[in-house]
Amino acid sequence: MPTTPIEVLYNGVCPVCRAGACDLERRAAAARAGVIFTDVATNPDSLRRAGVTLDAVRLKLHAITPDERVLRGMPAVSLAWAATPPFQILGRLTQTPPLSWIAAGAYHVTAHLLWAWNRACGRW
Repeated sequence: MPTTPIEVLYNGVCPVCRAGACDLERRAAAARAGVIFTDVATNPDSLRRAGVTLDAVRLKLHAITPDERVLRGMPAVSLAWAATPPFQILGRLTQTPPLSWIAAGAYHVTAHLLWAWNRACGRW
């Protein structure tokens, strides 16, 4: 486990995002994978620490790496997967072209659909 964990910022107001983050958080904790999850809806200070806006995290998951880089979208998901069993292989594959490009495109489309759905449901 890295000395400084990977911190994943997610929007717990979105039920789909919350379910995915909570499942991955449970798996990461059980494996002591060095990944922590922060719900920005209940922990708004994390936004300032990462230098991102609430709308940015509402749209796409973010991760802060041990060297304090901020990743957004599919690269953030891939990083969390690569550290967490049983998703380690999938995480590594989605960090490698051309799969990284395909995964990023699919994530982008899905993120925008979830954004529209959450807005239509009045969640933000």
